[in-house]
Amino acid sequence: MKAVLIDDDPEVCHLLQVQLQHIGVEARAVTTISDMLDAVRRENPDIVFVDLSLGDADGIDVFHMLRDVRFMGPIIIVSGHPEMVLRHAKDIALRMGLDAKATLRKPFKLQDLRRVLNEATNVTSTIARVNKPSPDATLREALQKDWINFWFQPQVDLKTGLIVGAECLARIRHPSEGLVFPGQFLPTADDDDLHELTIRAADAAAKAASLDLRDGVPLRFSINVSTHSMKQPGLIFQLKRICAVSALDLTLEITESDRGDSSVCRAFATRAVLHGFKISIDDFGSGYATFERLRHTPFSELKLDRSVVNGCSGDRALRNICVATIQLAHGFNAHAVAEGVETPEDAATLAEIGCDVAQGYFYAPALPLDEFAAYVRFPKKILPRGNS
Repeated sequence: MKAVLIDDDPEVCHLLQVQLQHIGVEARAVTTISDMLDAVRRENPDIVFVDLSLGDADGIDVFHMLRDVRFMGPIIIVSGHPEMVLRHAKDIALRMGLDAKATLRKPFKLQDLRRVLNEATNVTSTIARVNKPSPDATLREALQKDWINFWFQPQVDLKTGLIVGAECLARIRHPSEGLVFPGQFLPTADDDDLHELTIRAADAAAKAASLDLRDGVPLRFSINVSTHSMKQPGLIFQLKRICAVSALDLTLEITESDRGDSSVCRAFATRAVLHGFKISIDDFGSGYATFERLRHTPFSELKLDRSVVNGCSGDRALRNICVATIQLAHGFNAHAVAEGVETPEDAATLAEIGCDVAQGYFYAPALPLDEFAAYVRFPKKILPRGNS
């Protein structure tokens, strides 16, 4: 494994480099952002360590640089600041599309370094590192050339430990750039392309549903619907026809952080429910006008954002936020679904405080259809169960 690390303190930088080399990691240590940029480009590291305080610069500047050079490997955030600061920094990195996996608080010991390194590499061991597409690799091109694949991330009932559904997620398999993720192609997509992507996602979910993976017990599938797609007048009826043919139990996820026209979201959600669909509020707590959206949306599922889920077992503030959100969901007679569950401790905590369903790398990443089918038939983990 090859690592690049940045810290403006030469002594700390050298110490971390020596410790990494001691546990078998080839490490390149730098003290400036310009050297970091050069090292990442030249070394093509598997992992990057980023200190948050860098003199006249800071770790957030490094995050921007890593995003600009399209680094997609795991990142470990290092700092002597309180855990809350590290958590906020990690959340910023995740929102920028970076793969921030762990935090390492100074002063640290060799076993701390081993722990965060194992945490980062174990989570990503089944995920191929990818690069962003070239500027001309748009969603439209991918749709026209049939580069779109749909992967499925399992959702697990925390009371029974059974897989009860999956979220259907789009990927572009570019012939030269490799696997490309939604955050890299959706921001530049236009309304017509987003509409076509939504229809194809429903078709993919219908195909998965038709496999009868649980011997007659149907799985629930969910797809994401953007505000732009909601404006398409025929979308609900197209989705309804797809569901009718395949007996697909389909949930439509509306991203809470999407600050589109709230009246469009309200009208779409109401019409969707009238036609038999379920509505999920995605990424709850990550955006704006949160309670206003809840008040005007007939939802049956509330998804806890990964920024409050990750680390909830060891952080009282995060746990309290999760408890409050779960209670809020139940107060609306809705299910609470936790995203981004990465550790058995977080999974157990969520089950203990009454969360209904969870998804995340602890169970499985998003998988191609054939791997998802095999996973449902033969789960690879002993799934945690709630106390009730």
